[in-house]
Amino acid sequence: MKTVELLRGSFAILGGSFDPVHNGHIYLAREVLSRTPVSKVLMVPAYRHNFKKKDIFLDYDLRLELLKKAIQNCNLLKFVSQPAEEFSTPIEVWDSERGESGYTSDLIRKLKGELPDQNFAFIIGADNLEKLHLWHDYQWLKENVIFIVLPRPNAIIPCNILSEITHHFLDIPMCEISSTQIRSRIARGQSITGMVDPTIEEEIIRSFNE
Repeated sequence: MKTVELLRGSFAILGGSFDPVHNGHIYLAREVLSRTPVSKVLMVPAYRHNFKKKDIFLDYDLRLELLKKAIQNCNLLKFVSQPAEEFSTPIEVWDSERGESGYTSDLIRKLKGELPDQNFAFIIGADNLEKLHLWHDYQWLKENVIFIVLPRPNAIIPCNILSEITHHFLDIPMCEISSTQIRSRIARGQSITGMVDPTIEEEIIRSFNE
């Protein structure tokens, strides 16, 4: 069976700090929904980030609230391969990491415990593959998770890791927007119009200027 068929009906997890959420995050969620047979994309903000530690600027509740506001209109959009009316809520924000360890394996175990009949996939950038074997409980991850791999410029693709995991490469155009870029522009007093959802643009600017 092709890996893409294994994704059919799965919930794809898009995790991250979302510090702040931006249009690139929404773009990735829409592309995964449009180009794979997953039934939902779950956007799950990290309560704590084990690779960033002290580098998260906005507190968890604000990041969660901004993310919820940013996707309010997404469920009304039409998708390329799967029309939106086929989904009740194709993109959702789940508050599943509050107080948790921040480890991907623990998150997916928790979700599988809540929805034992549901399959889960995890969206990962190709630049993270090289160090995937260092992730907490990698042995469990490679046996229980399908990885949807997104392109990244100059990413090293380790064949030994690919041979161990179930994966599906999603060949989509890169989105150049990043949270780091947005924070930098705000610090310099530059516009972020077009980089974030317009309904939360002013709130994001205020949050970093307080």
